[in-house]
Amino acid sequence: MPSPHLTLQDPAPAAAETATYVEQTFRFLGAPPTWVLALIVLPATVLFAWWSYSGLLRLEPRTRVVLSVLRWLAVVLCVLLLFQPAFEITTYRHLQNQVHVLVDDSASMLRKDRYPEPDQQRALTAAGAPADLGAATRLELVRAVLEHPNGLFAQLRKTHDVRLFGVQRKPAPVRGLDELTGGGNRTALGDALDLHLGGTAGANLDAVLLVSDGCNNAGLDPVEVARSYGARGITIHTIGVGDPEPPRNAWLVGPAGPKEALREEQVGLEVTLRAEGLQGKPAHVELHGSRDGGAFVPLATASGTLPAAGEATKLRLFHAFDTAGDWTLRFVLTPLPEESQVDDNTDTRFLRVNDEKIRVLFLDDRPRWDYRFVKNALKRVDPSIEMQAVMFDASPLFEQEHSKDLPPLRDLPRSEKELFRYHVVVFGDVPPERLAPTEEGRRQWMELLVKFVEFGGGIAFQFGDAAMPERYRNTPIQDLLPVVLEDSGWLRQNPAPRDREFHPVLENPRQPHDMLLLQRDPAFNRRLWEEGLPGFYVYHPVQRAKPGTTVLLRHPFDSNSYGKRPLAVVGPYPRGNTFWLGTDETWRWRDPYAETYMDAFWRNVVRDLAKGRLQRRNDLLELSVDKNQLETGDKLRVMLRVHDAALQPAVAVEQTIFLRDQAGATQRRILRAVPGEPGAYQGSFTMADAGAFSFLCFANQNPADTVIAREDVLVRVPDRELANSSQDAETLRRIAEATGGGSDASGRYVFLGDAASLAADFARRKAYESREDTRTRPAWDNVWSLLALLTVMSVEWLLRKRARLV
Repeated sequence: MPSPHLTLQDPAPAAAETATYVEQTFRFLGAPPTWVLALIVLPATVLFAWWSYSGLLRLEPRTRVVLSVLRWLAVVLCVLLLFQPAFEITTYRHLQNQVHVLVDDSASMLRKDRYPEPDQQRALTAAGAPADLGAATRLELVRAVLEHPNGLFAQLRKTHDVRLFGVQRKPAPVRGLDELTGGGNRTALGDALDLHLGGTAGANLDAVLLVSDGCNNAGLDPVEVARSYGARGITIHTIGVGDPEPPRNAWLVGPAGPKEALREEQVGLEVTLRAEGLQGKPAHVELHGSRDGGAFVPLATASGTLPAAGEATKLRLFHAFDTAGDWTLRFVLTPLPEESQVDDNTDTRFLRVNDEKIRVLFLDDRPRWDYRFVKNALKRVDPSIEMQAVMFDASPLFEQEHSKDLPPLRDLPRSEKELFRYHVVVFGDVPPERLAPTEEGRRQWMELLVKFVEFGGGIAFQFGDAAMPERYRNTPIQDLLPVVLEDSGWLRQNPAPRDREFHPVLENPRQPHDMLLLQRDPAFNRRLWEEGLPGFYVYHPVQRAKPGTTVLLRHPFDSNSYGKRPLAVVGPYPRGNTFWLGTDETWRWRDPYAETYMDAFWRNVVRDLAKGRLQRRNDLLELSVDKNQLETGDKLRVMLRVHDAALQPAVAVEQTIFLRDQAGATQRRILRAVPGEPGAYQGSFTMADAGAFSFLCFANQNPADTVIAREDVLVRVPDRELANSSQDAETLRRIAEATGGGSDASGRYVFLGDAASLAADFARRKAYESREDTRTRPAWDNVWSLLALLTVMSVEWLLRKRARLV
């Protein structure tokens, strides 16, 4: 049986999560069992004390009783000291149970919901959400509701240790909800719960609160992982964020390009529309523009119908910019009354419009039909195009064709300085001997042409019977061609027939290349190519398109093992562009349309091929990025090559560039020198936010000065994050129920507006106590114990002396 003891408590000051108190107990360390004390020890001491004075009958009874009691007290004190009296001091720590709050930090938490249901609006407003619910993101609503002075967190912190975690894939501790950014490019609730469970060992975890829209799109099944929590006795409560009603949403994705245009150029901008629950509803898109940070003005509109879920609709908007400058373009999809989200109805892009004119060098040997009409088209079709021609078969006295603002050429450009003045070269049916009188001269000029394309220039090769492309086999020109030539022996044995008219087939009739857009209306443009334009008789068979190039047109029936033979192909090389046209009969389009479609085609070809040079604003700087489209959270590598005025690589250890967001704000970024590559600088940046961004180099590193280099990047929220716009309440409910196996101990699912009701589930749960320290302070070997014994014995001795017993 335990020894007798006495308990006293001395609480220490309480902390937010823990409280410490001391319990002091007086006990006998060497005491025998209670029955021994009661039946043996206590009677023995009484008998001994009574026996000590019972024979002294001469003493008065009162004196004899007092002496007996004193003797008994002395004996009892000796016995108690033999039992080792001591104080046992124990320190206890009163621990609050933990509640772990896992908050979804993926990109879908940046969505804005209208919450059309009145009950939802009332619940959220009463819980502390702002009055304009549609203007707040899901994360902002979570902060407003859960961190409200009377909200769930305030109530839980009275009884529990609340710990916050942001969840993208692996839960990360955060001090407050304001640290969450919504930068996750996927929602992996199962992975997050699984990883978090492994880190809860040893924690006095009461429950887990999962705050999410439930749109799980990656990783493990969260319901299966939740059962593992239930096996450990850990409850998961889920708090649903977002509109739980079936999705009714339409959104818009702006065009991938262009990012450069010329003044008065008719620019086509293609937007993509997607929708959920709004199939067949009318769609109206508006284009607004702001030049150099000025006010936005309407520029163009387009209309169509919204597609079914999982499909897409393309709309093209056209506008000719009459003022040069840096334009910010805003594409707006007009919201429908029944839409549940409208935050994704707007997208932004940047466009540089400049006054630079495209200079074209047109080379041909004889005045064949296409030469006659194409050179006239380039002279008149567009004021931003200037042309100079060299027709080698002309007499020395003939004045070469040219635009009115340029002089006629007397010879082929022979140097980099002369050739690099042009943006595009149209290379017709020119025999190699026309390029230079010697083999070495011809090789040097063709290598110069390769440098021109590598520098960003564009070149168009047009078939000709005399030389192009057959006489340029095994030359640098063959490397520039975007097609693989057919075997020459096969061509001699199988000449292409010229007695049958054919209509070229669009490779992508629904989304044709910009070169092939002869009409704005895609359906009209397709009918024009398939039925309206006169056909061709002449073409040159090539084997196939080179890897990385884009086929624009194919022959309708001539084919080989690679498929229908390509007639028109465009491809990069490497900063410039090359184009192959396997016929010289575009002049036939003049009947019955005159120059309308022939002019439009060659204008499109020249403008597209000029992009490489138009985007290169400064020959001393070359700014590039490793990808122009990426997802939120991805890393982007930015490269910059810098030369001084003497065309020598820069030697500085770092270079400054600027990042401009779609609001127009610029931030400084630093690129470090690349070891072993003089003049090369690079840096890697994480693109956490969605939108259109521009990396810029300014003259004199001054954002108010001229832009001398620019690269645009489009950072998109992954499609999987946008695929389900509504809250998946069913998944959240199943996660909560899985932790209790359907019993009463299961977790609960609540809507965000009702989150405070969860506090009642935690109010009655007791805190956890742990013994921190135990120590003993003896009471039997100190001076006070000896004094007590001596006092009793002294009093007895004095009384005995008075009674004349000593």
